[in-house]
Amino acid sequence: MKLNSFLVGLNAVQFTALASAMPAHVRRANSSGMTYADEMFTTAIEWNDGFWDEDAGYLIAAASNDGRYDSRHSGWYATQLLARNAPGDVARAIRIFDNLISAQYLDPKWQWYGDYQGSPSQPLPGTPEYVNSIYNSWDPNIRDFVGCAWLMALNDYDHLLPAETVTKVENSLHLAAKGDLYRVGGVDGDNLYPCYSNPWLMRTILQNWVGTRLGDKNLTDTSNKFAQEFYDLWSQHKTLSEFNSPTYAGVSMWALSLWSKYGSEDSLLKKYVPEILTTTWNDVSDLYNANLRNLAGPWDRTYGYNMMEYTSLLGAVIWGAVGREYAPFPKQTSGMYHQDDFAFYPLFALSMPEMLKYLSEKSKSKFITFPGEHFFTGQAYSPPYDTYPRNITTWMSENVTIGAETVAETVVGGPAESTSAFSPAVIQWAINDYQVGCISHWVSESSIHAVASPGSLKISYPNVTASDSPVSFNFLFSGFDVRHPSFNVTGLEGLPSLALKVDTNAAADYTIVYNTDQSVNDFIFYNITYTMPEGFTEEPYISLKMV
Repeated sequence: MKLNSFLVGLNAVQFTALASAMPAHVRRANSSGMTYADEMFTTAIEWNDGFWDEDAGYLIAAASNDGRYDSRHSGWYATQLLARNAPGDVARAIRIFDNLISAQYLDPKWQWYGDYQGSPSQPLPGTPEYVNSIYNSWDPNIRDFVGCAWLMALNDYDHLLPAETVTKVENSLHLAAKGDLYRVGGVDGDNLYPCYSNPWLMRTILQNWVGTRLGDKNLTDTSNKFAQEFYDLWSQHKTLSEFNSPTYAGVSMWALSLWSKYGSEDSLLKKYVPEILTTTWNDVSDLYNANLRNLAGPWDRTYGYNMMEYTSLLGAVIWGAVGREYAPFPKQTSGMYHQDDFAFYPLFALSMPEMLKYLSEKSKSKFITFPGEHFFTGQAYSPPYDTYPRNITTWMSENVTIGAETVAETVVGGPAESTSAFSPAVIQWAINDYQVGCISHWVSESSIHAVASPGSLKISYPNVTASDSPVSFNFLFSGFDVRHPSFNVTGLEGLPSLALKVDTNAAADYTIVYNTDQSVNDFIFYNITYTMPEGFTEEPYISLKMV
């Protein structure tokens, strides 16, 4: 059984017009017509067009933001405009360059040196009215997100720009790259270690490209150092530390494609990227269920519980590989959750020819046809947060996936320290032919022994005692059978289209609450909680088994 699919029909005139709007180097990928990357580029950039404010020269924020306008998305859009190069696009891109660069932080004594504002309405960080708070009053990752987009712009499209604009953007990227060197994990509240995969990979290519372009040997040497540190960690288990994230594994794959295309020929980036990107494609395809059009758990960082309802960046990767028909992407762009990441999709489209070099036909086929029941095991490691590598087990079947990881960490909520994003134990299944249900374990402990096996998920807390009370197992259920609106969920043993048997040493009288405030990744859900009795002496456990 597959979820319903769809294709957008185009008549000959529409097809020709759409194809002609593609960047030339993308069009050449398939001389007979549009590629999947073509379709993704046009669909997403036209969506971005709808957020453009001509008066301000910025994109209006597509989701909750610290201001009306979004600097990061505007920076992405500038590169996309140059790639499309339709009438007025170059002038619009130049306005964006001018706007973002005019507000770049220039004082080298501050931690945010070389960074870009999150929104043009934001005050200067570190002032009484806007105190220094990393990831709040300023976001160090914007240097890398904007910087990597702009290195694409200068590398591929600088011939479209006036010389003074090229110089201005080069100088801006030089500042961003030097400012990024201020980032050291564990210093001044920064969390950028090699295990923080997506910004670490972006910073590495930013250092390499800017250093090579501007003859700054300190940057090129540093990029090799960063590449080696990343590879040393990655090679321990051949997995991204930021493992199996529907969003951030996508960013990492995009950054790796930049390593491949834009890295200097003598760099370690060129040496290591084939192995890393090929292996990552294989992992993603092994954990993807083409019937459910979802990535099986566990998820280190997620923004939702059904990829057909929210915008993920692995959705962009799979769209570019096999088309929107098979991609985990919402049918209605106007109603999708986490929609602001759709602004990123055109940059993925531009990078797909490079990214696809490392996708085998065997892995590609798994995005279209589920290969049959199988089991995945692996490990991922995120020092200094993990006290030992996370052990991953995932069972994949036609219509049900169960994924889990055993963790012992110094924080609650995974390396990202986010209880809403970290999902170490997950069950997904087909409710009907177009809806997916999900049970996700809401973490409250830093040490969790979670193991998936065929038709079964078992979770225990090995380091918890009665003195830690109250101790509970919390599960979020998302996914509702709208064809039977009178159906009421009464617990884990009363879910639509999934028969489970619960075995636990927690108290039998669980609680269940229907939560509609959408405070967890925009989704509404049931919260089902089993609580351990006072004075318990055994290791707390709960087992969910299909019957």
